[in-house]
Amino acid sequence: MKRELILIRHTKSSWADVGMRDFDRPLKKDRTDDALRMAAVLSKLKLLPDLILCSPALRTRQTAEYFCKKLNYDYSKIEFDQRLYESSAEEYRDVIGEVPENIKMLVVIGHNPSITHFANYFQFEKDIDEVPTTGVVWFEFNNADWQLHRNTPCKLKHYLTPKTI
Repeated sequence: MKRELILIRHTKSSWADVGMRDFDRPLKKDRTDDALRMAAVLSKLKLLPDLILCSPALRTRQTAEYFCKKLNYDYSKIEFDQRLYESSAEEYRDVIGEVPENIKMLVVIGHNPSITHFANYFQFEKDIDEVPTTGVVWFEFNNADWQLHRNTPCKLKHYLTPKTI
């Protein structure tokens, strides 16, 4: 059964207040256009998420707002999971593995290095050096559920960055 997983790294965050707790850092105001442009591209590619999982950090929540508007997804239906903040690729796999089978198109909005490491878990041809802020890695899996393993049949549908759109 076809399942699509779209990994989105949050948009560039502000470092204006160096004393601010990392979890509370907002988006950099002059980079929010990256989120709007990327969300518009994903809308044109017919991204219709059944579910969005998101780190609860401020910058990921703000990124999610931009994508929800363009993708006509109800922000109140996002599931925030603390395990997507300051985590590993394995923790991403565990969170994704808990997604119900009826979900066919899943979006995960999170952070690096977890996004890059998780994406490279399935990339067999060439590793991605680093998924940049607002970067998108879109996989298509042929699997009965969301229990994903290194040998789960998959293909990379799209790898998009603000510089390539």
